[in-house]
Amino acid sequence: MDRDRTLAHLIDDDWLRPDASSTQLYRDLCALRDLPVGQLTPTSLHLLVTHQVGLDVTALLALEHVERDPLRSFALYPGDLLAALLRVDHSFWSDYPQLLARMSALLDRLRTLPEGDWGLLVSAAEQFPG
Repeated sequence: MDRDRTLAHLIDDDWLRPDASSTQLYRDLCALRDLPVGQLTPTSLHLLVTHQVGLDVTALLALEHVERDPLRSFALYPGDLLAALLRVDHSFWSDYPQLLARMSALLDRLRTLPEGDWGLLVSAAEQFPG
């Protein structure tokens, strides 16, 4: 993946330009789509993944951050980016078995931690398809 390209160029969907009636969330998502993906921050990725925008790109980028520090607070609470990935629709993971395998390996590593360290994510992780 060319990290100098924007999400708008890398994914195959067209969005209308925001106008005066657009919500702030829509404006924010559109603005993030126009950044080179290499410039997307973990906080930006949290927003994009939560709203399931360009997951074939954003989930991969988010997973890279989560693999380095799965319980880090990027936007709201410890493990928030991991939680966003865990909420991604199961059909996405079926379409991307390599990402599914990486997420499953990460969850296996986390399961060796004391539950208190990632207790908020345990129920979501139990429902993960991998």
